[in-house]
Amino acid sequence: MKFSARALREIGEARTWYETQYPGLGEEFVAAIELQLKRLEQAPLLYAEIIPKVHRALLPRFPYGLFYVVRHDLVYVLAVLHDTRNPTRWPKVR
Repeated sequence: MKFSARALREIGEARTWYETQYPGLGEEFVAAIELQLKRLEQAPLLYAEIIPKVHRALLPRFPYGLFYVVRHDLVYVLAVLHDTRNPTRWPKVR
């Protein structure tokens, strides 16, 4: 499992935001990500492609999706976006 710099930044920003809303909620957000990552390790192609080669796995409880590609049995997380953001504005995956 690898993460883009963008994905790590987005996780940190969302965690901080949730933590300011309610103490401990930021950690719950991170726990939801970790749960979804465990699922992806078991079955990375479980989730549908939303744009060519890019899959989205929704987080439990939080309105976020993990956007990732699978390359040679490696899950590469590209972004962690709120559901209202439009992933089709990204550069194309090669």
